[in-house]
Parts: sequence; structure tokens; C-alpha cells
Amino acid sequence: MTEHPNYETLIVSQNSNILTITLNRPDRLNALSQKLMDELKAELARAAADDNVSVLIIKAAGRAFSVGYDLQEDNWITSQYPANFPDGVDREIDTKDIQILLDYWLDMWRFPKPIIAQVQGACLSGAGELLAAADIVIASENASFGHPAGRDLGIPPTVFFWPVLMGMRKAKELLYTSKSIGAAEAESLGLINYCVTQDELEAKTIELARDIARTPVEHLKILKQSANNFYENMGVQQSTDAAVILDAEFHQSPVFLAFFKMVREKGMKAALAERQRLFG
Repeated sequence: MTEHPNYETLIVSQNSNILTITLNRPDRLNALSQKLMDELKAELARAAADDNVSVLIIKAAGRAFSVGYDLQEDNWITSQYPANFPDGVDREIDTKDIQILLDYWLDMWRFPKPIIAQVQGACLSGAGELLAAADIVIASENASFGHPAGRDLGIPPTVFFWPVLMGMRKAKELLYTSKSIGAAEAESLGLINYCVTQDELEAKTIELARDIARTPVEHLKILKQSANNFYENMGVQQSTDAAVILDAEFHQSPVFLAFFKMVREKGMKAALAERQRLFG
């Protein structure tokens, strides 16, 4: 029996050669804190080296998969908390921080074994990075996908792979409007593989994971690499590296500074309420 570490923000379990990682910050709607991301990285490294693991399932506790990066200072994921910099964050440091974040998600995308994301409820903003890194996505019909932070906080350095997954037209619409879409539409666009009822979600995910796990793990690694190679050759690295520079530029904009000025003066709830007033 493989022993799994005890984590503060994750629950890890294994059934045969299927490893399940559960994001476990339901009180924060599984917002991606630095602690959660560090623990997820550590568990992925452990699973990559474990010959008894063929397939990973990443799911979440509570009513939401994840609402994105945690916006609270104690859980912020880069070295400069913008509310502490009235004149704006240092652009050079910010660019380096965003590159580290990009590398984190691309490393997950290049994880050698299949990853299935099991999604319920909100899967927003930074959580779309995790979705992009997964190989297969199964979502309940109550799931929603989008990037509300696109109005004022920046672009995701992977751009969620939306241009590849959904095509140019819809990717641009969703980026420009920051609107969310439901699971049925996400399935029709190719963003997810299956839209199922909430009652079917767990069973469908396990069924597919078990089917995939019948293939020898060394073959799965080859099959995954062969598919990923197409996107590597299309310029995934170059496109995402360019997005790092653009995200850092966004972080110098008046709207970004205004959001964190509101955070500094009136708190996060007030800043989010002002975003809702301005952009709907």
C-alpha cells in the first residue's frame, strides 16, 4: 500500500492504479493559494515517480471546483501584493513571477500521465489554468467556466489554451467580455469532454479513469507525449511566453491599479463589488 503525505489543502487517495487528488479549501471555494499550489506540485512530483499510479483525477470538495487564484494577501501567489504598491508593482520582478507561474502550469501540462479534471460549480479565472493542464475534463451540468478577472486583473499566461481548444472566435469573445459559460456550451465548444448531471459526475469520472488505466502506464506516457507534441510544435511555449510579457503590461494599467487601490482603502469585498458595478 502506497503511503500518501498529509496535506493541509489536499486530500489524496488511491484505488488500484488511479490516484485522486481533492482540492480541499471549500470554505474559500477552493481558491488557489500558494500553499495549495505548492502541495499540488509536490504530490504531482511524487505521483510521476510512482509506478503504481497510471491515471490522476483532480477534483474538489464543496460546491465549487475553484474560483481562481486567492486574492487575499496571505495567500497571494506572486512575490508582490499589488495593494502594497500604490504606484504599481515592479515590472521586472512581476514578469519573473508570472514566468514562474506559467512554468508551473506547463509543467503540469507535461505531466507524464493522464490527468482527468472532475468539475462541479464554478471553475473561474486561475482555475482555468488547471483545466488547461488537464488532459480530459468531465463537468456537471451546474459547472461554469470563465475569466471574470479579465476586466481588471490580467490575462492568464496560458490563455487557458482557449484558442487551441475552442478556436479563435469564441476564445476572443470570452476574453473580451469576461463572461462565463455553462457546461453544456463548454462541451459543444470542446473546452470539456463531457457534461453530465451532478449525480452522474463521480461515476462517469471513475468509469473513464478505469478504462484509461487498463492501458499500460508506459504506453499512456507515449500516447500523451505523442499528442502533446503537436501543440508543442504549434508554438505553445512561444505563445505562452509572450503572454507573460502581456500580463505584466496589464498589471501596469490604470484599471489594475484602481482595483488594488480599492482593496487597500476599502477591502476586497468593496473592490469586487466595484468590478460588478462597472462591468456586470
